[in-house]
Amino acid sequence: MSFSRALKEKTKKIWEDGYNHPFVQGLGSGNLDKESFKFYLIQDYIYLLEYAKVFAKGAIKAKSEFLMAKFTEAQYGILCNEMSLHREYMKEYGINAEEVEEAKQSLFNRAYTSNMMAVAETGDVTEILAVVFPCAWTYHDYATRLKEQYKDNLEGNFYRSWIESYAGDEFKESFDWFYDEIDRQCKNKTEEELIRLEEIFEMGVQMEYLFWDMAYKQKMSY
Repeated sequence: MSFSRALKEKTKKIWEDGYNHPFVQGLGSGNLDKESFKFYLIQDYIYLLEYAKVFAKGAIKAKSEFLMAKFTEAQYGILCNEMSLHREYMKEYGINAEEVEEAKQSLFNRAYTSNMMAVAETGDVTEILAVVFPCAWTYHDYATRLKEQYKDNLEGNFYRSWIESYAGDEFKESFDWFYDEIDRQCKNKTEEELIRLEEIFEMGVQMEYLFWDMAYKQKMSY
């Protein structure tokens, strides 16, 4: 197994805890409290704005036209595709732009995005890929599994579009290049540098779990 694909196995417990979290399972069953999802929508909207900046930093640090294009494409996908799904759900809730602009970022959200930005500022392109990878990979993996697990009950599920969007090929293709690019760049990494990449990735998976938990409990801070 390549270095990039082995990252999931190294974080297996927290990865599976995330999938089995009542927020994620509630998306699949359709029984998630809509107030928890509303809380998630606003906080994730704020998160995505910061997430997109990390890709912008990747484009700045990239040394090849290929990577510049890939980071830029990913940023475009976040701002123009992924966030459009959030906007559609916000319409369902009657959430207007002013409400989102006035919303405060939760402590958990800030910890997650601050960690990503710190890596983006001080790390190289490989570290930037490692820090953004958990969000994309867990979302696709969880949505794909939810779609299969709850396939007989998706009709009428309020969260169906969320599941199908993140389980879809278009979303998968937006980050599919991460695997080979990380593996390519890791060929010349020292053991210490590889451990650092694993730590960055594991931290991201942990942050993903905390984000689900924050949204489920609608908590702004401890």
